[in-house]
This record gives sequence, C-alpha cells and structure tokens, in this order.
Amino acid sequence: MDAIDAEENGDFEGALELAQKAVNIDPNHSDAWWMISTLSLPKKERPTLTNASRSLNACKRVVNIDPHNESAWIRGGRLLSDELGMYDKALAWWHERRKVDPTDSQAVIETVALLADLGLYHQSIDELQRVWEPGMKQLTFEQEKRLARLHNLVKKVAVDEGKTEYFRPWNLRDPGWNIIKQRMHRAPANETIIYLFLVGPVLLFVVMASPNGANEGLGNLIFLILIMLVIVMGGMRFARKISMILNRPAFNLIRAMDVETTSGKIVISEEIRNSRLYKYLISNRPTAFRQRLNLIVDSNEILSKQWRPSIPNFEELPLPSEEE
Repeated sequence: MDAIDAEENGDFEGALELAQKAVNIDPNHSDAWWMISTLSLPKKERPTLTNASRSLNACKRVVNIDPHNESAWIRGGRLLSDELGMYDKALAWWHERRKVDPTDSQAVIETVALLADLGLYHQSIDELQRVWEPGMKQLTFEQEKRLARLHNLVKKVAVDEGKTEYFRPWNLRDPGWNIIKQRMHRAPANETIIYLFLVGPVLLFVVMASPNGANEGLGNLIFLILIMLVIVMGGMRFARKISMILNRPAFNLIRAMDVETTSGKIVISEEIRNSRLYKYLISNRPTAFRQRLNLIVDSNEILSKQWRPSIPNFEELPLPSEEE
C-alpha cells in the first residue's frame, strides 16, 4: 500500500524500492512484481538495456505466479522482441502463452510476425491459419489490421515461391550480402521523396494542360479531379514498389542485425558495420537493442555455420476446443 501511495504521489523511485521490499517479504506477490515491472520502464523514452531486463524479469515472475495475467504476457513478449531483439526467446515466450491459453489470438499474431521477421515464411503461413480456428478469441480492430498486413506479406511469399530468394544472414554465401555491399555507402531511399519526384511533375503537367477545367462545366471538373486522384493513388503504389526495391539492402541488413541479437553472435562484417547504411539503421533501433548489440559485437564471437533459428514445436500445442 505504501508503494501504491508513493506511485500516486509521483515518487516512482520510492515506490519501486517499496515494491521490492514487498517481494522480499512475499516472493509470490504478483501485484508487487507487476509494479516492479511497470516502474522499471521509463515513462516517456524507450527503456535502456537495464530497464528492459529488470522489467522482463519481473514479468517472468508475474506469469509464473499468475499464468493468466494477459498484460504481463504481452509486455514480456514485446520487451523480448521489440526492445531486446531476442526473437527465439520471444517465440518460446508466446509458445508458452499459447499453452496456457490456446484461444489467444494475440499470441498467434505475435508468433506469425516473429517467424516472418526471421524469414521463416513457410512456418508463418502454417501458423497464420490458426487464427481462424474455431474457439479462437475474436480479433480487435487493431489486431485485424495487423493480421491483414501479415497475411498479405506471407501470401506474397507463397505466390513468389521459386522466383525470389529470401535473405538468410546465417549463410555467409547468401547473395543478399552482395546486395548489402552494393548500397552500404548510402542511406535508405525515402519513399516520400520518390513519390514527390514521380507524381509532382505529372500533376503539374495535368494542371497546366487543363488551365480552364473549372470553367468548362462541372463534368470536366469532376473528370479532372478523378484523373488527379488516379495519378496520386497510382503514384503512391509505384513509389512504394520502387522504395521496396531500393531498400532491399536495408531490409537485409536489419534482418542480419536481428539474427545477431537473437543468436548472441556476430555475422555482419566489419566493413559493413562501418558503412553509412549500417550506422543509419542502428541509430533508429531502440536503445536497449543498440546497447545489447554493442555488447555482442564487443564479445566478437562468430556465428556458427550450423546455426539456425530455434523454433518451438507448434504441433504440441493444444487446440482451442481442448481448453478446459
């Protein structure tokens, strides 16, 4: 109660100290552990490696004591993947969550996203189907939007199978490394700038070619607006495609970083790590991710050629209808 009072009065350090005293007295106090997890995270900025680790450890204690605490599962999973880049641990985390609650759609969505981030698209396609199994929890609007993006991604991979080689950073002979080296001295392409350069001149030409469109009747004005709308929408799609092509080296390098933080070993060469592209990308990663990756780089342990992402056995998961 003293910890709660201190938190309400804005004394977060005092509240954290009191919550720690509470769990020292009662190690199975779930609410106190949850308070420690919450107070370990900064209110405004992204957490440091220390912040994220402390909050994650407290989340682990919460779910061990109260396996049905959904908020603790969500925070722990996000810390593992978004802040720490530990994708294999995040996959195992959501796997345990699905054992506790086989109907949890959020856990399935997070699993699919992690598999896709690691380039394991075929596994993600298989898991994606589980969201629509009978008995699964109804999706929220935000979950539906995210699921739609993931569905489009993995569907595209299924269609392009055999036509496109997907980057596997643990294979040092993968052609993706050459693609990175070709553009490593440039920052990623800006989709907005590409769009402006493509669409701006075309729109200007259309406007100049129809200077009196507004004075030639409502029908001509509507036609002109529709033409401009088609140009704008088509330009957005075209600019997105071009930026995706130009930024493929950046996407490859991001995946290589994720493999390093997942495995705890280095796979990126010193030449690429000193490039403009790498420095730009790493500057935009979360604070805890950067700090952890720097520690991995300092350890200078090379990734084994036999390394592969550790994937849980999804076949052992109970069906939603089997939940008691």
